[in-house]
Formats: sequence, structure tokens, C-alpha cells
Amino acid sequence: MRLANDILDLFSRVADGVQSEDDERRLVALLKTDAAAREEFQRVMELHSTLHWMYVTAAIRPQPRPLSAGPSQTDSGGGWQPRWIAAALASVLVLGGVVGGIATRFVAGRQAKPAAATSPAPAAVDRTSDVIGMIERARLIVPAAGGKAVHDGDPVHAGRLAIAAGVVELRLGNGVRIVLEGPGELELFGEMAAFLHAGKAVVRMPDGMKGFRLDTATTDVLDLGTEFAVKTGQGLITDVQVYDGEVLATRKSGDTGMLFPKRLVAGEAVRFDAKNGGLPEPIPYSEGRFIRSVPSLPGVELPYPLTPEERVQQFGQMLFDSMPVMPAERPVTIDGSLEEWGRDPGFEAARNPDSEDGKWAAGWMMYDAEHLYIGAHVGDPHPMQSVIDPELDPEDGWRGGGLQVRLSADRTMGWPADANAPSYYSARRLEPTASDRAKAENPRLSHLTMWHHAPTGRACLAIAQGMNLQALAVNPAGVTGAFRRDADGRGYVVEYAIPLRVLHAEDDPPRKGDQLAAAWQVHWSDAAGRIWQDQLVEIRNPHEPHGIMVWERAATWGRAEYR
Repeated sequence: MRLANDILDLFSRVADGVQSEDDERRLVALLKTDAAAREEFQRVMELHSTLHWMYVTAAIRPQPRPLSAGPSQTDSGGGWQPRWIAAALASVLVLGGVVGGIATRFVAGRQAKPAAATSPAPAAVDRTSDVIGMIERARLIVPAAGGKAVHDGDPVHAGRLAIAAGVVELRLGNGVRIVLEGPGELELFGEMAAFLHAGKAVVRMPDGMKGFRLDTATTDVLDLGTEFAVKTGQGLITDVQVYDGEVLATRKSGDTGMLFPKRLVAGEAVRFDAKNGGLPEPIPYSEGRFIRSVPSLPGVELPYPLTPEERVQQFGQMLFDSMPVMPAERPVTIDGSLEEWGRDPGFEAARNPDSEDGKWAAGWMMYDAEHLYIGAHVGDPHPMQSVIDPELDPEDGWRGGGLQVRLSADRTMGWPADANAPSYYSARRLEPTASDRAKAENPRLSHLTMWHHAPTGRACLAIAQGMNLQALAVNPAGVTGAFRRDADGRGYVVEYAIPLRVLHAEDDPPRKGDQLAAAWQVHWSDAAGRIWQDQLVEIRNPHEPHGIMVWERAATWGRAEYR
């Protein structure tokens, strides 16, 4: 519903601090009775509160060089005192807390400094010892004149980073990622503020975080929880493009007066050009104009002397590159029946499509707020015969026949997953960086082995985490699983519920829209359940070389698409 102009004028007068007593009485009465007015007033107050902080700090903000000691601790809010608003709005807290929240944010924005996590201002830093992040990836880098080379895993300090060519991806300590494309020069003031002197930069915020500020010589860009790109260079031109969320982009002026910002949302782009007085002009949005992430280097195959059939046995056929992970729409009972699962599996494949050897598999994945669910129906000439003891040899659980699922629950890593086992490097005579070693220890990369122990009739699950397979655990608390043999004795169903805490994902669980990494392996054994015979490898990344074992390189895993 569009509000009348006189109401919008009222909100503007209040925000500017020029309201009359009649305005004050009218505002309180309006907010008590009109839900649409409350919603619009919240938006206006949040905008003006943000702008006030931006330009108070802009007036005292240090220039890109040299760095100053940061903003004064003295309140710069001037003489404007909106205490009457807080008091008046307190009377309408019965409206679900909406107006009370507005009052709190409005007063905080005008009279008190917001927390640094949402409203950054450059502060003094020790350029020699203060590490604020790490070089995640650097590709085809040519250092700027007088600069030094940049490598994966290098620490990032506050200060300037300049490259003549190539692209570098930084990960700051708070999770903010910045991709700088050369030729470019970026000056970092800390974890929440930077100045782009030249080139292209893309900033991606972690979920739930906002307030990063990226400035250029002509424009200030304030993040409101998003992924956005900025380009600046000759001619005092700055382009801003938003991939996700929103930003406030504002041209700079020669004084400290208030300037109107341009609110940009996903799919929009503007140009600030000095020839046009610095006013924003819409330009075409271009999805591929900026490099949004730096891919890891392609995997390296080893020259295995294998026949075509042996190659398929070792590495799979790569029929599927992804599978859906569906929300569990009702409670899941772990009984080996799969009655709660969707009719269509995430994938279905045969080990030998032209053969009647009975080796095939269909797989499903589901999730809810607390669990990841894995279900499979496996064709097996010798089902559920494994004699591998879960107490003595859990690392060999796959040998007697069963299911392995390797997956990432790390939302910050996305897809493809970037981590390798130590043996990946040693077998190829490569030297891992400190960053490579740290990635291999990521506990949100999990290797799940599920098998039925025939001597005891137990459903067994062994879980190893990280690409170095540390912290092997067997049947962790809270995990429930079940196996059920097919009536014809030619296959079985396996079903598991795995708490997200076991996957170290309880504090940031996978959610709708995520694309994370996963790979499936189905194993077949001899009739005694002791000697491994064959496997099916599915859900693989087609962009990775085929001849790499999925257990040694997470980038080979396909996509798990959370629906």
C-alpha cells in the first residue's frame, strides 16, 4: 500500500529533526493505528540512522594514507535529541515490539555509535604485526612495481595490496571475502573497511553479517548484508554492481554535508561519473563482468597403468554431477523402509549397465533443522554379509560391502570443496602450503562409512573428518541407522539419521539454496563379506580430472543441492 505524500513528508521532517509538536502527536497516533505506516517508518528510520552514522564518520574518517588514530570517542550527533520519539513509541510496544525496535535503532543511530561489526570506521593498525586475514588463492599474479609476490596462504596485514595482473582472493578473519582483479590496488583498514584505489573488487559477506564499507575516490559503498562488486580507475568513475542483498552507494562531496544515497539491490548496477556531477546513472547489470571467486587449481592425475574397465572400477563413470537434498516434510523413522522418502531418488545407476550382475544403487538425501538423512537401495548379490569388526577395524568397514558418503557441511566453502588429503601431495611430489594443511583439517568435511555387521546384526557407521581422516568415531551418540534385506535376497535398504552436530554444522546448518559438496561410493564384497570386489562411484565434479580418488581430493565431489 502506497502512503500519502503528506505522511511521507511527516516522516522526513522527523528524520531531519525539524518536526513540530503537532507532527509529534500525529506520528504517535499514526504508528498506533496504521501497520503500513509503521513498516514504512521503520524503513525510513533505518535509512536515516545508517546515513547519519556514515556521514558522521565520514567527517572524521582518515584519508586512505596516512592512517589516523580512528574516530573520536566523543558523540558527533549534534544537538538533535529525539528522546520524545523513544518515549512516545514506548507506549505502543503492544504492537509486537515493532515500534519499540524502531525507536531503539533510531535513537542508537542518532546518539550512540553502532557496534563495529555493523558500522565500520578505519582504526589505527600495526602494519607489521596485525594479521587480519589470509590469501586464500592467488592466480597468475604479476606484482605491482616495487611490490612483492603474492602466494596462497600468505598472511594479509592492514595496508595496501597492489597487483599488476592476475587475481587474488582474500579471506579476512571475520569471514569476509574480497576478490581483487589486477591491475588493482586495495587498501585495507581492518576487517570491516577498505579503500579501492584502482581495479575491480568483489566483496562477499558471511551470512548474517553486514556493515563492510568499500570506498573509492568518488564513492562510498556501505554493505547491508550482500555480495557486491566495485570498479574504479581513471576519470574518477566508479561502477557498483550488486549480486545479492543490498548496498548504499553515495557520491562524495567536497564538504561534510549530507548527500542522498542510492540504494541498490541484487541485479542492479550504477555508475558514478564526475562528468555527471557524480550522480548515479543506471548501467547494464552483467553477471560475468567481475571475477567472484578464484577457482582452485585443477587436480593432478597419476599415471595409473589401468585398463578401461579397471579405470571405471577405481574412479567411477561420472554419470551424475549433482543430486538434490530435499527437506524432510514429516518425521523420519529410521527402520530401513524409506516410506517417508520421495518417490524419485537423487540418483540411480548400475555398476555395469549392460550386465545382469545385480550391482546397482539408488540414493536419496534429506535434511531438517537437526539432522541429515541418507537413504539407499542397493542391489547386491551378497547383501549385508560384512564381517568387518566395527570395534577393531572401523577404517576398513567398506571392505565387506556397504555405503560411503563423503560430504561437506561447510557453508563458507561452498562448491567445489577445496581441500586435499596429505597423500594427494606426497604421491604427486607436491609441497602443500600452510593454507593447504589447514584446509585438510576442516572438521566439516566428513567421510561416512555405513555397513551391516553380520555376526552381531548391528548397523555400523564410522565417521572420519577432514581430508586427513582424523578423529575416527564409530556409531557416535545420536546417530541412528537401519539395514533391511530385500525379500529376494538380492539387495538391501540402508537408512541413517545423522545429527548436524556430528557433522560440526549445528551452529551454521545447511539451508535451502545451498550448493555443497558430496560424493557417493557403493561397495560390493565376496560372499564371505571379507574381500572387496567392486564399487560404484557417483556424484562427481565433471570439471576435475577423472583419474583422482574421491577420498584424496574434495574438489572431485559433486554438488549436493539443498532444495
